[in-house]
Amino acid sequence: MKSIEIRNKFFDFFIKNKHEKCASSSLIPAQDPTLLFTNAGMNQFKDVLLGLEKRSYVRAVTIQKCMRAGGKHNDLDNVGFTKRHLTFFEMMGNFSFGDYFKKEAIAFAWEFITNYLKLDTKYLYVTVFEKDDEAYDIWNKEIGVSKEKIYRLGAADNFWQMGETGPCGPCSEIYYDRGISFGCGQESCAPGCSCDRFMEFWNLVFMQYNRQANGELLPLKQQSIDTGMGFERICSIMQNKNSVFEIDSFELIIHKIEELTGVKYSEQTDLLKAAFHVISDHIRACSFLIADGCSPSNEGRGYVLRKIIRRAALFEQKLTNKSIFSELSQTVIAEMGDIYPELKTNEKLIKSVLENEIEKFATNLVRGKLILEKYLQANTNKTVTGEQAFKLYDTYGFPIEVTKLISGEQGFAVDEQGFEQEMLKQREQSGKKTTQEFQEVELPENITTEFIGYKELDNQSEISAIISENKISDKLAAGSTGWVITKQSPFFVETGGQVNDKGWIELGNKKTEILDLKKINNNTAIAVKIKPEFSLSVGDKIKSIVDKSTRIDTMKNHTATHMLQASLIQVLGKTVKQSGSVVHPDYLRFDFTFHRNLTDEEIKQVEDIINAKTRENITVDVYQTNYKDALAKGVIAIFGEKYNPEKVRVVDLPGFSAELCGGTHVHATGEIGCFKIIEVGALSAGNRRILALTGPKAIELFQQDFSTVKQLSQEFKIKPDEVVDTVLKYKEQLKELQTTLAKLKKQGWQSEVNNWLSKIEEINGAPFLFLSLQDFESSDLKEISNSLINKKPGFYFIISNSGDASSFISSVSPEFTPKINLKDFSVWLKDNFGLRGGGKDVIQGGGPVQEKSLEVKIKEWIKKNK
Repeated sequence: MKSIEIRNKFFDFFIKNKHEKCASSSLIPAQDPTLLFTNAGMNQFKDVLLGLEKRSYVRAVTIQKCMRAGGKHNDLDNVGFTKRHLTFFEMMGNFSFGDYFKKEAIAFAWEFITNYLKLDTKYLYVTVFEKDDEAYDIWNKEIGVSKEKIYRLGAADNFWQMGETGPCGPCSEIYYDRGISFGCGQESCAPGCSCDRFMEFWNLVFMQYNRQANGELLPLKQQSIDTGMGFERICSIMQNKNSVFEIDSFELIIHKIEELTGVKYSEQTDLLKAAFHVISDHIRACSFLIADGCSPSNEGRGYVLRKIIRRAALFEQKLTNKSIFSELSQTVIAEMGDIYPELKTNEKLIKSVLENEIEKFATNLVRGKLILEKYLQANTNKTVTGEQAFKLYDTYGFPIEVTKLISGEQGFAVDEQGFEQEMLKQREQSGKKTTQEFQEVELPENITTEFIGYKELDNQSEISAIISENKISDKLAAGSTGWVITKQSPFFVETGGQVNDKGWIELGNKKTEILDLKKINNNTAIAVKIKPEFSLSVGDKIKSIVDKSTRIDTMKNHTATHMLQASLIQVLGKTVKQSGSVVHPDYLRFDFTFHRNLTDEEIKQVEDIINAKTRENITVDVYQTNYKDALAKGVIAIFGEKYNPEKVRVVDLPGFSAELCGGTHVHATGEIGCFKIIEVGALSAGNRRILALTGPKAIELFQQDFSTVKQLSQEFKIKPDEVVDTVLKYKEQLKELQTTLAKLKKQGWQSEVNNWLSKIEEINGAPFLFLSLQDFESSDLKEISNSLINKKPGFYFIISNSGDASSFISSVSPEFTPKINLKDFSVWLKDNFGLRGGGKDVIQGGGPVQEKSLEVKIKEWIKKNK
């Protein structure tokens, strides 16, 4: 049975059983800090399972894109070396939100695999959580599975949770017996064994609990069902393949690798087959991650993507000397682009990012392997130290997984604990926190805040809760700092890129500015420091006032951000996808996916479109609809944002831009005034950033630029449009003069070399010269130093003063390094004179100095340090 047929049968069966068909969510979890990647079908339903969100349906079916290559669920090291592990895979799932539970979930699963897929029951086994008698009895007494085929397993196998916290519960798994030839040969071999005989392919999770940060299991408000069946695994069973890499979904990729390398898969050893497996898995993972907005970086999700690409590059070298990885993305897109259109939309971006990343790593891979080989030859204890592994990571970009892989092939281990210690040192030195603690007070459910800030900028409302010293309190004492929650609030709390409002609160004639804003259980919490002359209590009515000026400027920038995205798509194409933004009163910042730099003409086109639409004064239409209808109308949903499927807010500039957005906006585009891009840069491969100004700030910039051009035109007595050409002409003339001056200066000091050498003193057997010059650059000093050392080996200290600044160079020829330790000398210079510099054989640096005193002291130092 082909994979497309299995896919269709799955949807048809559950739609027939009144399940809502839901699209796969992005691999990048929407506003969920507990997850690195979407790793299960239930991720998009997390808030529904927690009872925090309601849907119009209580049953759902999906086939979800998933990644397990980081965090708690990480299969990266196994990929290529087992027959079932993948980093990217698809998870088929059916869900119940407070509707059916164990009995129906088990019955649905059994009916589908036995009646629809026609699997022979003699090969099927099930497991249940060791304490779950209810599930055991349903399988045995109602489904009719014999006791010999039902196994009770512990929490490690049959208790499922998405992350360290969140929805969880006991589960029941269905296994397929592939036969003794796949097994370990042990008498104890049974479902749950780590060998390949019993393949687990469907996990039925009975969501009953919400795990807290302290490990406590609290009952969920409603019992729910979350099932997950590995699409690639069930395909391997239905297609009678020994490995997931042999199913039809991988067939085209394997054939393409054969075509590009000239290596026949079926004729290879297990090690080289593993290379095929790694490359084919990793190209799928990378293609989907990039299509969903991820780009290579040195942190978080971006670093996982970088690790996967570099791991693929290593295995690529086992098959060919050519770079084939990026080209394989075209095969993935051809195979899966109809099912996941985002692959086709981002085809150029995917190929460009992969080419760029592979090219950057190619040289370092060669150098790093040579260094690692030296470590392996030198380390007699068969272990690569943590310090060595860190150097490979820090200097050559070797992820620890790559070092482990190369070392493991030669029988070496890697000190991973030592590596982590080195990583920790680096983070501490760079001032980066390794963890971030959030202290959030749980507010009673009856405390809610109504946001009225779309229409009102000030409001009188009753205080419903106060938080003082991380505890709920009835009062905020005079002079203290705390958080205040009101029943209604006009304050916008940072979300979707838009920053917090500014403003103040008033109680009678007493007034205090707000310090911060944040959401606590969707309530608006206002941070204030109460002045000594008054206090606040629950029940008090306070007036909340938004700073009108900053809010209006923020609104201009937010609407302009929407217009910017629409213009970029119009000029550059649909591959443009927002990957981040900041909407500030003073500026807007827009990050987006695109595979190359923008030209000056493209930047001008974007600006012209936005300013033209601003002059049209298009009315901004804001309305609510459901998520599905919004997308059907072509409304843009922003990467990384979480939306309520039942109710979303659309900000529509008819005929130009329509986005889902919860931010504040102008009523018509004419209010923006004008728009100007001030900076365009690259964040990483495939990611760009634009900074822009609108309204008063843009006008201020235009006025400054006009004033500058006018002043230059008057100074040079030229027309304003001739300023650039004139400046360039003078710049070229200056460059020629500087070149002539440098030649003359060099001729001058070269004529003085013999005179300087005649002044050399010998101190403790080392020739020494202290040379004081005027108006020489550091590069000049180095050239002078080299010239002196070439003519007469010795120890030279040359200093040049230019105005209030000094620069120096200290160098010693090799034959005198035993007598003159430059490292010690550098420390001495810093401690005694504040002069800072660095280098192995040469110290260069600068700082204020008194020359006569310095010369005497250096000579004394040479005498003392024989």
